[in-house]
Amino acid sequence: MPRRKTVQPEPLERFYLPDGTEVEVIDETCWPVGRGQHSALEFTEKRFNPIIEDLGRILEKSDGIEKVRAILASPSTFVKHIAEIGVFGEEGIDDSNARKIWYKKVKLCMQSYINALRLHKGRT
Repeated sequence: MPRRKTVQPEPLERFYLPDGTEVEVIDETCWPVGRGQHSALEFTEKRFNPIIEDLGRILEKSDGIEKVRAILASPSTFVKHIAEIGVFGEEGIDDSNARKIWYKKVKLCMQSYINALRLHKGRT
């Protein structure tokens, strides 16, 4: 007999972009239920959010976009920067995951944020 499907929690907010893309806003209270999702939540809380917050503080400066682009120029410069801000901590994490996986996720997020900033500045 097949298992029942897992009931997923509702997102905090759901809206649609002009091109029809659905966007869901979630946090730890409505994180999806499923295999590996506890690890994804742990990664987001311990690694991804601190990196994005640090790069966001850098973006607030007058030459921030150039500095963030320099940090994200290669996986090596990215890993060097996050090691300096203490994301690896004392756990001695192998930086190969940071080079292969984290770098791509952070770069995509920051490129979206930079593009949004440029659009906003162009309108004001």
